[in-house]
Amino acid sequence: MDSSIKSFINITNTSQAVAKRYLEANNWNINNAINDFYSKNPSGFEVVKIDKKKLEELFEKYKDPSEDAILVEGTEEYCNDLEVDPTDVIMLIIAYHLDSENMCEFTRENWIKGWTSLGCDSIESMKNKIPSLRDELNDPETFKKIYRFAFLFGRQETQRSLELGIAIGLWQILLPDKFKHLELWCNYLQNEYKRAISRDTWNLLLEFVNTIDEKMTNYDADGAWPVLIDNFVEYAKPIINN
Repeated sequence: MDSSIKSFINITNTSQAVAKRYLEANNWNINNAINDFYSKNPSGFEVVKIDKKKLEELFEKYKDPSEDAILVEGTEEYCNDLEVDPTDVIMLIIAYHLDSENMCEFTRENWIKGWTSLGCDSIESMKNKIPSLRDELNDPETFKKIYRFAFLFGRQETQRSLELGIAIGLWQILLPDKFKHLELWCNYLQNEYKRAISRDTWNLLLEFVNTIDEKMTNYDADGAWPVLIDNFVEYAKPIINN
């Protein structure tokens, strides 16, 4: 995260999106951006007027005819209106902010609450919000929250583990720029492991990605890693070193 954004957030206690908006509007001059923020928000809280009727109307447009929720077909139509692919990571970020419990499912309450919190009440404002939502992936703590949310989001309600195919699909949209050996990892899982992924393994893979060097020379086999990751390192090292 840019140091100016961090400074703005620390002083104003606002979100990354708000910080970026004010800094961009003031040519990244931190003092001018802060003065601009407080001149428009004397109380220190940014007031965004949201028309909940508009959000209700959008929800009605996409909701399933037989359920009070937006399901697969409605989500596809919503993605078309947003001009994003349903498999784009932005839909996972939106699901995180809307507290969605299942893939391709948004309840009325979470839709209204989530988009109100994000300050959007129209397709246009949601489109405009997408760049700042994408930027959240660049903040390690926020990324970690979204990453951990993804496990619960992708898991079937009756299952403790995540189906392998779904886990791989989520890793492919979350980690392509973070895990150099992502393709090797997915190939190993598909050809050698062939089982569901536990929550512990899911969480610790991110720690592995963040701490282990490219050649895996600093990997400690006696550390508290899941057996799956131990076996992957044993499998991957000869391939990497060749």
